[in-house]
Amino acid sequence: MTVIEFGVAAGAGLLELERICSHIEKTSPVRFDIAGFDTGMGLPPPTDYRDAPWKWQEGWYDMDVDGLRSRLARAQLVLGPVAETVPQFLAGGSPSPIGAIMFDLDYFSSTADAFRIFSLSRPADRLPRIHCYFDDLGNIEDVGVPRAIAEFNEANEAMKIRQRTYANDLRDPYALAWKIYEFHDFRHPDYMRPVRQKIA
Repeated sequence: MTVIEFGVAAGAGLLELERICSHIEKTSPVRFDIAGFDTGMGLPPPTDYRDAPWKWQEGWYDMDVDGLRSRLARAQLVLGPVAETVPQFLAGGSPSPIGAIMFDLDYFSSTADAFRIFSLSRPADRLPRIHCYFDDLGNIEDVGVPRAIAEFNEANEAMKIRQRTYANDLRDPYALAWKIYEFHDFRHPDYMRPVRQKIA
C-alpha cells in the first residue's frame, strides 16, 4: 500500500516512515510505497485568516532538497504546491492503494488542497478507509486544519474524515490518539467487505 506524508520539511518524518515500513516488511506480506509532498521552499504565503497567519510565517520549515534526497532510500519526494502536485501524482494512478496519510501542512488552504487526494483518486487508488494523522489541530474550528476537515465533511455526503472513536486501543502511551482520524468512502466498492473472519 502507499503511505503519504504531506509536509516533509527537513525530512525527519519521511525518513522515519521509511524505517517503519522496512521494519514491517520483514515480518509481514505487506509492501509499501512511500511519497512525501512538500513545496521544497517552506511554507507559502498565507491566503487569509483561515491559515492562522499569527501562528505560521512564510518560509518556515524550508528543505535542503539535495541533502534530503541523498538520505532517502526509497521514498518519492514530490515537490511543488499540493494543489498542482496531487493531480499530477494521481494522473497515472497511485503506485499501490493509499492506506495511510500524515498531514502536516499547517495551513487551512494547503490542507484543503491536499484533501484532493481523496476526491480526485479512483477507488482503485485507495483503500475504502484510510488512517490519517493530523499534526496541527490546535486551533478553533473556524481556522486551520479543523476548518479544512469540517468543510470537507460538509461538501461530501459519501466521504468523511472523522476522529477515531476507538482510539483507546492504541497501546503506545506516547501516541497522540486525538490526532488520529480516518477517511471513509462509503461508496467504495470494498467498503462493506469484511476485514476479519468470523471467530469460531
